[in-house]
Amino acid sequence: MKPLVEMLTEREVLEIHRASLDVLETTGVEFQGEKALELFRSKGARVEGNTVCLSPRLVEESLAQAPARFLLEARDPARSVWIGEDTVCAPPAGVVYIQDAREGRRPADLEDYLHLVRIIHQSTVYGTNGGGIVIPAAPSFSALEKYAWMVLAGHWYSDKPQMGFALGADIARAAIEIADIVFEGRPGCHTIGTVNPDSPLMFSEKMIEGLFAFAEAGQPVIVAPCSMAMATSPVTLAGTLVVNNAEVLAGLVLAELIRPGTPVVYGNTSTISDMQTMAIALGAPELSLLVNATAQLARIYKVPSRTGGSLTDAKTPDIQAGMESMLSMFTSLASRASIVMHAGGILDSFLTLSYEKLILDEDVIGMAARFLRGITVDEESLALDVIKEKGPGSHYLDTDHTMKHFKQEFWRPQLSDRQVFQPERDYSSYMVDKAAAVWQNRIAAYERPALKREVEERLLQYYRDKFGREALLVN
Repeated sequence: MKPLVEMLTEREVLEIHRASLDVLETTGVEFQGEKALELFRSKGARVEGNTVCLSPRLVEESLAQAPARFLLEARDPARSVWIGEDTVCAPPAGVVYIQDAREGRRPADLEDYLHLVRIIHQSTVYGTNGGGIVIPAAPSFSALEKYAWMVLAGHWYSDKPQMGFALGADIARAAIEIADIVFEGRPGCHTIGTVNPDSPLMFSEKMIEGLFAFAEAGQPVIVAPCSMAMATSPVTLAGTLVVNNAEVLAGLVLAELIRPGTPVVYGNTSTISDMQTMAIALGAPELSLLVNATAQLARIYKVPSRTGGSLTDAKTPDIQAGMESMLSMFTSLASRASIVMHAGGILDSFLTLSYEKLILDEDVIGMAARFLRGITVDEESLALDVIKEKGPGSHYLDTDHTMKHFKQEFWRPQLSDRQVFQPERDYSSYMVDKAAAVWQNRIAAYERPALKREVEERLLQYYRDKFGREALLVN
């Protein structure tokens, strides 16, 4: 991509960095886990109660150990992705409600999860799969079993790289153990977990346990605050960036102390609090400003970045959803974020996933990506020979030059209507109806990618041994 949008000057980035180091050294970050506190003590950090104060030297040493990129492997090697090179779009995570045009909004269930893995598996836009696309209601499952089942289902039904979970030691280890079975014990980055600080300046015990599990296994982690300016971070965006930057750097330092060279992704999904309701405001333009700064800070630290994607507070895939989603998605791509979580499908401030919007957002991503690809200017694209050959008053429909280039030069939407207006047609739900047809057709056309028989048997036996029943997976 040609354009690179940077809202902060070099001086402003340096000021945020210096302010963050000041916070880390004088105010510190609270870690609610003795294992982390003991490790910090052993490396010379000042620990007072649960508060850890980090020196600039320790931060710089840790940043030097974190890799600038890493390969997140898929069980189909052709679908592996480099995190830290081109932007990778990832599906939603952590959503509890599902919505479709026919049945409306309801709690997500296990069948929804399988539908979504199958839909995303066939997408040419979403580069990863799995993780908590939705968190299904499963009353008969313990929390550990539910999350393990989601990880297993992701690997079972898709050969794309899989997102994992870092929600405490047991859930994190299950995600790592299942990936280890799928990849037959060979080394590499086979899953990725997200660690969310509790803003301001605190890491919970479960997040610390998850970080330890991933780092000890050599698996990458995303450290991603999600603060609300005015509520859990300062009202100013610069102040929010200082708090968030200190949180991410503290998490990165811990990961590198656990295992030097652990891949860490610099994340952020912070935004503002709405002044009237105090609710999170995902559709706010301030979120996009923070997204842009996140990618810029990650670049100066030479680590990959993670931002939010097609985010909105809208309750249906309507005009509000389109406006807000395009701004946040365009900003992530224009900022050259490494991985974009929640790249499609989100409604209602992270609460709801819309089947139709999951497809609509593929076109949002495609349109923004085409704009950012820019205009190629070289001897071939200038087309002087063709222009001279055709001369005035002609057309270019039948030229070899047109046949050679039109598919690459033009982006073609899968949903937008470009036909001549037809008065008798109902346009009120045209794109939503087309999106519904796309996701339903993907479910109907789905074919499960093959797994080795011995790997399948080991996965199913792992589940039986751990939970005492079958994994409720079908072919």
